[in-house]
Amino acid sequence: MAVKINTTQTVEKTSSALLNKCEATKKNMKSLMAKAGCAEGKLVKVFLPLIPGCKDDVVFVGLNGVGFYFLRGTTVQLPEAVAAILKNTGNLPKEEA
Repeated sequence: MAVKINTTQTVEKTSSALLNKCEATKKNMKSLMAKAGCAEGKLVKVFLPLIPGCKDDVVFVGLNGVGFYFLRGTTVQLPEAVAAILKNTGNLPKEEA
């Protein structure tokens, strides 16, 4: 009986599984902001750094029951309220938000 061993070729990164959610967040940002109650807020552009040693390259932020997904290692536009959550949780450098 052959034993299957996970290697870097067989293990999917989180972004592969959640990339569609990241794209949907970007595409539907205004609608998501309205559902989260921050439609009047402005969008800010920030860089979401990769975390060394962390396999998770997608960051999830929940705001008033609405989920936002962003890909790490990229510059993204997100609502100020979401940037504040990321800053307060240590997922965004303090000088970014």
